[in-house]
Amino acid sequence: MRKKFVLVSTILLGAFLLSACAGGPVHGSTWPGLATDGNTMYLTDGSVYAVNLNDGRQLWRYPGSTKLIFYAPPAITPDGLVIVGSAGTDYSLIALNPSDINPETRAPFEAWKFSGARDRWVAAPLVAGDKLFAPNSDGNLYILDLQDGRSVKDATVVEISGRLWAQPTTDGERIYVTSLDHSVTAIDANTYDILWREDLGGAVPGSAVLGGDGMLYVGSLASQLERFDPVTGAHQPVLDAENWIWSTPAVEGDTLYFGDVDGNFYSFNTATGSLNWKPVKPDGPITASPLIREDHILVATESGSIFAVSRENGRVLWTVEVGGKIYTTPAPAGDLTIVAPLETEFYLSALDANGRQVWPFTPED
Repeated sequence: MRKKFVLVSTILLGAFLLSACAGGPVHGSTWPGLATDGNTMYLTDGSVYAVNLNDGRQLWRYPGSTKLIFYAPPAITPDGLVIVGSAGTDYSLIALNPSDINPETRAPFEAWKFSGARDRWVAAPLVAGDKLFAPNSDGNLYILDLQDGRSVKDATVVEISGRLWAQPTTDGERIYVTSLDHSVTAIDANTYDILWREDLGGAVPGSAVLGGDGMLYVGSLASQLERFDPVTGAHQPVLDAENWIWSTPAVEGDTLYFGDVDGNFYSFNTATGSLNWKPVKPDGPITASPLIREDHILVATESGSIFAVSRENGRVLWTVEVGGKIYTTPAPAGDLTIVAPLETEFYLSALDANGRQVWPFTPED
């Protein structure tokens, strides 16, 4: 087994077992989650932190504990609720209300709590209309009606199987769920019936994406990018990567951008079925999804670097060393890019369009 396989699998696949050990959540024990509503960045790194995007100031903190440990990316509803799942021994999915702050704890009140899951929450839930599609590590997809509080107790459960570590994808008619048991499953968005389930021959820790051609694309630990007919589930490999494809591809028109754990970065044209340019190899394994910006594509590496890559020819325009190790996909915030590295003194770094740090974020005591 390759050395990089050992490193990535040790950190990522074992992270949630380690984070649940005695002593509670610790920064750097596993990769954090990010989400934003445009004004506030929400960070899950043991606790849930709300950070002002203008200056990096902490607005509030919902504390973690030995039972409640938060690392899954939050989901933000149209009415502003922040929904986060616990990776601790308490498998709760909690909706926090940022507009209703407890004056004593300075943390938001819980709008509701769902306690029907049997394992840790790793994936971000998907908000689709007035429904929440929440995949859990117990192999089930829990569907909650966001306008009906009763569903918090009696969620619809769709049995998928395997560990579900990625946010579902939807085209409005179907919900697509990937699993570490090698499968991709399509579910009717209205009836919740399983329409098809297909095996890829390798675990799928990232989400499926819809290409500009209307087809579904999925990368896997079989080191292949596969194309699916979203209606029938018929699929075939369209690209052999050099190593595992861990993350979700980023889509821009007819182009898919993604990396592998050997550190290769690909630009695949869905219209021609070929690469736009020879793969770029930065400085380490790539497990985060690329971030499409106006002038370039940002690629984060396990080595703690951010690379700005030209979409036209794959040329590296600039590089910045953030530090630590980066597994979490950087988040866009207007002109800023927010990076959440591991093994650094700061929890977040806000970068401008040229990669210069605008502010770091370190939690208040």
